[in-house]
Amino acid sequence: MEIRANILEIPRLLRETLEKGAGEYEATVRKVRWGDSPLYICCCGPTLPAGLAGAYLFEWLAGRPVVVQSSKVFEEYTQFSVASRSAVIVIAPSGEDPEALEIVRAARARSAVPLALTRAAAGGLAEACAGIFLTRDEGPEDSVAAAVCQQAALSSIALTTARVVKGSGAGVEVFEDELTRLPGQVEWCFTQLSDAVRSLAHELRAMDRFWLVGGGLYHPVAVRGVRCFSGLGGVHAQGIEVSEFCAGPLSHLGRGDVAVFVSGSRSRIKRQVHRAAAQVRVAGARLISITDSNDRDLIDRSDIAILVPQLSEVGGSALALALLGLLGAESARNPERRRAGKLSPDGADESGHGPKA
Repeated sequence: MEIRANILEIPRLLRETLEKGAGEYEATVRKVRWGDSPLYICCCGPTLPAGLAGAYLFEWLAGRPVVVQSSKVFEEYTQFSVASRSAVIVIAPSGEDPEALEIVRAARARSAVPLALTRAAAGGLAEACAGIFLTRDEGPEDSVAAAVCQQAALSSIALTTARVVKGSGAGVEVFEDELTRLPGQVEWCFTQLSDAVRSLAHELRAMDRFWLVGGGLYHPVAVRGVRCFSGLGGVHAQGIEVSEFCAGPLSHLGRGDVAVFVSGSRSRIKRQVHRAAAQVRVAGARLISITDSNDRDLIDRSDIAILVPQLSEVGGSALALALLGLLGAESARNPERRRAGKLSPDGADESGHGPKA
């Protein structure tokens, strides 16, 4: 119940992170000399998917080359290639994370500019960095709420960087407006899609395994999303990028296997997603999707589809991660009521097919 309560707080935590962070992020971004060298994103603990999302965001929106690594890989390998004045963003919820502090020390030794994405406004990390980007998440540091706030914050930072570096013609206003509306969109999904999420949760509890597949900005969402189902005993879930899925697991799918696709009609690689979805159906496996109502190709191929508001990948991926968190929490509730092949009678269809909501 505590996990679910934390997930339901995501709209408030997102709103506080984005509203309070906007001005702070711009002030920090303007301190950085954005040269031609790569931006380095270093991820402590479970934050590597957020770092990967940050890489996609900075490369796409701000046109910055990015190197993303776990803290240990950066420390043992990558730090030796960091050029003077390069920006290094460390993602570490704790203000006293020893791995984060070691990254900052290594960055300073190379005359780089260490920055931190953290929830800790004070502490050793904040003092050691040239600037910090604050998130306003609460609860466990490895929670879904923390991951959603980190990804939304990185989106805002990348958009701000694009505007500062490229000028007023960067064309990021539509994405910034989308982020402003994102907390309300998440709240709407939690309220209006609760029955569909509950039905799909019953479906997942009846499975032995499933693949969670995403491409583009939905790739790190799929990788991070499988952790939302860690409490679902007896079910193996694996998050995977869509091209990797096509190159391996897809060829082994058969009847009874399940692929859950997370995507949207404005995904930049939706054609590859659609081709993969078509192959899933040819293999006779079941296809479940979380997408928006304009993604007709994916919806039409799906046995079950949960339909969210239409957003770009910037907002849509963060929204999908929040919804996967709620789905995981619902899936783990009352596991003793698991019934193979059917949904329970408390509001769900007994046919084995949930709603295309």
